[in-house]
Amino acid sequence: MINIVKEFKVWRAHFCYSPNGKLALDEMKKLSQGDNELPYGNLESSVLSTCFLAIKYLPEKDQVDSRRRIGGIQLSTSSVKGRSQRKPANIGRNSLIIHLSTFLKFYTANEALFDWVGKKVPCFGQDCSDLVAKFVNAVYDDASISANSVARVISKSQKEGTRLAHWKLQA
Repeated sequence: MINIVKEFKVWRAHFCYSPNGKLALDEMKKLSQGDNELPYGNLESSVLSTCFLAIKYLPEKDQVDSRRRIGGIQLSTSSVKGRSQRKPANIGRNSLIIHLSTFLKFYTANEALFDWVGKKVPCFGQDCSDLVAKFVNAVYDDASISANSVARVISKSQKEGTRLAHWKLQA
């Protein structure tokens, strides 16, 4: 556990001073907080820790578990039923998109937010697809995700009933 904390601190420093990471964080600071109990400091730490978990995620070492969870999301029963044991494509990236979209929508929402784990991406709050795309492109060096791609992933996850789950680090 101590090694992960040290690794996170080093990664955070590199991310915050990288051109793309700094740009995404600066843009996030410009968001206006809604009338809710999520302060900016919590938003920033949640976003950075989720980005770190996405970097650490190894899809080749993960499988859909008995509760239909994989890589920080929980698939709906219907989406798993028709599928073979094949893993969904780009699970780490899509999970990062879903988590960041949820954090940013909650931060900009004008309602109380007490519990979000296990929920679908909310319909309230501002759409921050462009900002999510900047974070994804900063996390994955080879990524070239647009705001439209982020919106498609979110729309597809809402239609399929995909929910958030805790990230599991593989050994």
